[in-house]
Amino acid sequence: MSQIYMLAKPNCPNCQKLKMYLKFALQNKYEKDIEIIDKEANAEQYIMMVKKYNILSVPVLIHEDDVLVQLEPSKVTAFLETHIGKK
Repeated sequence: MSQIYMLAKPNCPNCQKLKMYLKFALQNKYEKDIEIIDKEANAEQYIMMVKKYNILSVPVLIHEDDVLVQLEPSKVTAFLETHIGKK
């Protein structure tokens, strides 16, 4: 099973929207597959990933070298299905 990372910040409206989409629209189907890396809760890992993947804004979903910054629902679902395999 592959791990997906989500970079997020507190008080980020788009981060909250993505979390709500994952929780309600996708019914937490990917909850165990996504590790949320919060800027304040895990600053060291957050900064390392921002530098590694050249991240300019959050939220983003990351799987290995595939980074999804366009977080429309259809793209999020396709990204997760591609890398996790659940439908």
